[in-house]
Amino acid sequence: MADTPGSSGEERHLLDLLAKSALNDYPNPQRVGCPGPEFLRTLAFNRKSIPLDDSRLDHVVHCSPCFADFTSLRSAASRRRRRISLAFGAAAAVLIIVFGLWATGSLRNIMPSRQEKSTTILAQIDLQHRSITRGAPATSEKVQRIVIPRGHLQLSILLPVGSEPGTYEVAVLKNVDKPVITGSGQASIIDGITTLKIPMNTSSVPSGNYLLGLRQSALEWVYDPITLQ
Repeated sequence: MADTPGSSGEERHLLDLLAKSALNDYPNPQRVGCPGPEFLRTLAFNRKSIPLDDSRLDHVVHCSPCFADFTSLRSAASRRRRRISLAFGAAAAVLIIVFGLWATGSLRNIMPSRQEKSTTILAQIDLQHRSITRGAPATSEKVQRIVIPRGHLQLSILLPVGSEPGTYEVAVLKNVDKPVITGSGQASIIDGITTLKIPMNTSSVPSGNYLLGLRQSALEWVYDPITLQ
C-alpha cells in the first residue's frame, strides 16, 4: 500500500532530503563559526547533554562540513552502542547460565566452594606406655581413652616401646568386626621412638567412641579405645 501524506514512509523520505540538503547546500570551506570537533563529538555521543536552544545546533544543520562530521561521528556512536549492547547481552546470558548451573547443583559439583576445601590437621596419638595386648580390646575403666579430632588428619602414632619398624595396618572401628576407616603406613624409628605416620580422614565419621586397631603384618590386631570429637 502506498504511503499516505504524513505517513512514516513520507517522513523518512523528507528526513533523507533534509540530510542531503544539509550535506550539500551549505558549503563552508573556511569553517567560519564552526563550533569545533569537541562539540560535534558531544552531540553525536551524548546529545541529551546539549539543550535544544543551543545556537550551535542551528549552525550544524546549516553548515555542510559540520553536518558531514556530525553524521560520521553519529555512525561511530551507533556502532559503539551496538557493541556495548551485544557485550551486555552476552554477559547477561553467561550469568543466566551460571545461575542455572548453580541452582541445579552442577556448578557446585564442578567448582567446590571455599567451605568445602579441607585443612590438614596435625594430630598425635601416644601409645608408648601402653602394653601390647593382642586380640580383644581392653575393657578396664583404667585404660585412658584417646581423643582425636574429626577432619583430614596427618596422624603420627607413637607406638608402644619395643615396637618394630615396618608396615602397619590401621583401622577405626565401631566394633571389632565393623571397621569404618582403614589404612596402612610405614613406621620408622624417629629420635628413638617407633613412629607411624599416616593420613586419615575422619571428617565423615560421626563423633563418638570407637576403637583404634593396629597390627603389623602377619600379627594380631591390638585395640585401644578412642573418641572422635
